[in-house]
Amino acid sequence: MTPEDLKADLSERLGQRVSELFTREGNPVVEMTDLYQPSPAGFGGQLRLRDGSRMAWELWLEDGESWNFHASPVVG
Repeated sequence: MTPEDLKADLSERLGQRVSELFTREGNPVVEMTDLYQPSPAGFGGQLRLRDGSRMAWELWLEDGESWNFHASPVVG
């Protein structure tokens, strides 16, 4: 999976187009390892939607087989 693939997946999950991906610290994502977290195993960071709004998101593997997803608006 590439960052572009992930943007498409997150766009589908949110029902809105994701225009940019950022690390948890707000830096632009270059490769998937920028978003990986070992525990719980998964990915997370920030994203910008096409409308300009920004969200924090987490995508983690539970029970070794199902992916859980959570996103919330970034305030400020």
